[in-house]
Amino acid sequence: MANRRRGEVALALGPERYTLCLTLGALAELEDALGAADLTELAARFGEGRLRSRDLIALLGAAL
Repeated sequence: MANRRRGEVALALGPERYTLCLTLGALAELEDALGAADLTELAARFGEGRLRSRDLIALLGAAL
């Protein structure tokens, strides 16, 4: 069960249930995986809707 106070989000994929949480370590991993210079660039990329399937895989992998 996801704890919203900790920033966790529940994800259901078929019969499996996962808890996602973007920690500082996860955000650093995302910056590296996506070649973003900083969090501002990462936020702009996602905010502008420039999301590729590779980005989604990196996001889910970091948040798990």
